[in-house]
Amino acid sequence: MKIPIADAYGGVLINARGEVQLREPANHFGGYVWTFAKGRPDSGETPEQAALREVQEETGQASQIVALIPGVFAGTTTSTVFFLMEPVGEPGPFSDETVAVRWVDYEAARRLIAMTTTATGCERDVKVLDAAFAAWRPQK
Repeated sequence: MKIPIADAYGGVLINARGEVQLREPANHFGGYVWTFAKGRPDSGETPEQAALREVQEETGQASQIVALIPGVFAGTTTSTVFFLMEPVGEPGPFSDETVAVRWVDYEAARRLIAMTTTATGCERDVKVLDAAFAAWRPQK
């Protein structure tokens, strides 16, 4: 798979029940109330390694990549490429960048994402959510 170049990489986890995982950033960083795990790669990391690490750190959930979510998504500070992921094993603790993690259905995810106070971030995350579910459905 050809992975576009971006500033950051992240993951959208969808479980076998069709629920998506959202995280609540500490202090609602950047105006995000509920969003997806993402971040800049460490030196030498591939996009996949960066995305898997960010998901593990920010949600406590080990995961595996299922597919590349097509597109590069512009947020308030970075452009991000996301991977569709599924959880592996039981969740562990998450970093202090996150205050809560929730598994919700598609409609609830849209409502939670709409709480984000920056228009750019909210629009980006809705596009990511829609693209993630479009990529997930053919897998099932």
